[in-house]
Amino acid sequence: MANPEHLALARNGSKSINAFASQTPRVALDLTGADLTEMDLRDCDLQEGNLAGVNLTGADLRNARLGGANLEGAILRDADARGTGLHRANLQGADFRGIKMDPIGTGHQLMCMSPKTFANARWDRERLEEIMNALNLNRDWQIRYEILPKG
Repeated sequence: MANPEHLALARNGSKSINAFASQTPRVALDLTGADLTEMDLRDCDLQEGNLAGVNLTGADLRNARLGGANLEGAILRDADARGTGLHRANLQGADFRGIKMDPIGTGHQLMCMSPKTFANARWDRERLEEIMNALNLNRDWQIRYEILPKG
């Protein structure tokens, strides 16, 4: 369950969140399970925050900093995450279908590739193809793949 004070900050928007982050750099926001559907969280500093199970459907996350955040089981369907940093974020079980992101490998979208990036996460086929194409930039090896729906 989200920390009520942190949830109030999130509902007040980017300025409140960023002021809190700069004043209390050792305290990570706990927004566990919060409903932040369609919230304007542009430019927010949510690094290292606990956003497990948070609903960010349709949220504006442009240029947000989510590095090291726990997004396990989060719903980011149709969110706008262009320019958002996901470096070291736990993405396990998150739903990214319909998310708007910068192309992987352009320098704007940082994401660690680990089992937590894919374990039970739901990605659109196009995003998975983009990730595989970025991996194929390796000059010594080529990954050949076919993406098929399960079942």
